Amino acid sequence: MQALDLTTLDRFLDGQVDIRRRPDAVQPLRYPFADQYFVDPFTRYVASCTSGVRLRLRTDARSLVVHSTQRSLGGPEPRPASYELYVDGKLYARAAAEGGALLQPEGGVFGDERATLAFHDLPAGEKQIELWLPLGATVSITGIEVEDGATVAPWPDDRRRVIFHGSSISHCMEAEGGSGSWPAVAAGLANLRLLNLGYGGSCLLSGLTARVIRDQPADGIVLKLGINVHGEGQLKERTFLDSAHSMISIIRETHAQTPLMIVSPIWSPPREDESSGGGLSLRRMRELLEGVVQARQRSGDAHIRYLSGLELFDEQDRADLPDELHPNPAGYRRMGERFHAKVLSKGWL
Repeated sequence: MQALDLTTLDRFLDGQVDIRRRPDAVQPLRYPFADQYFVDPFTRYVASCTSGVRLRLRTDARSLVVHSTQRSLGGPEPRPASYELYVDGKLYARAAAEGGALLQPEGGVFGDERATLAFHDLPAGEKQIELWLPLGATVSITGIEVEDGATVAPWPDDRRRVIFHGSSISHCMEAEGGSGSWPAVAAGLANLRLLNLGYGGSCLLSGLTARVIRDQPADGIVLKLGINVHGEGQLKERTFLDSAHSMISIIRETHAQTPLMIVSPIWSPPREDESSGGGLSLRRMRELLEGVVQARQRSGDAHIRYLSGLELFDEQDRADLPDELHPNPAGYRRMGERFHAKVLSKGWL
């Protein structure tokens, strides 16, 4: 077997914001590594998970072996850590790596982090390969091997790029694999390049996240806001409005005319009319976010729009909301199909 040069691996990766380089590993990150001391540990973990990150290459290899250190989120119901291999645009295999550790929410890492993922008997001849990394795991690649004599070249993604930011409902750890998140489904149907900045539990209308989005190239930006600040009433009405406007203003510093879609929370029955800690109900959040967009439009922003999250997932979809908060794989797929039908297929970009 021959190994790819790790120092050039960034040419093969897409869907990350930054790369952390160690002497023997390359770790794709969905936040700037320079911000590591500014974000809280939980946000740092979920933003290090590889939701939407892909390895893209052209090759005639019949075997592909990826060595890594991998940490998946554990707990009472561990999330799947599935890799998805696409060959010439079609799903070829979905598999978990052998090995890897679990990171428990209460603290501690259990198991051997070393993991190996191997695909053999790939179709003969030159092909385009896209390997989607796990949604709910951090992955530091320590080696990529193909058989001796095989050719390997980067496969850059030159399609229009759309950034999605949101909560766990955009991170989509419950989906079957990276291509099953609703942002990935929507982008795939529209033939767009994806950057998924869904941060489980950490969509906080954050200025730090706004800076990340501001500094990324984008042909369109989707902000799905609200649900993560419901718990414990993290933002009251005044601070919610100020934070939403601040986030948009920071993004507009470099994306003054980039199409910007503000999406409010999807349906969640325990939170529709109930606040937490004196904060806002989801119903009130939707009203406020719609007002934020209207204020922006009145100020002259012709490139901002509002979409109610209920248009993506509402009460009639209840069967696909097992914990009354996170959709299941079918629910996520339906959300992506609806976003494509209602937005991306209507000439939004």
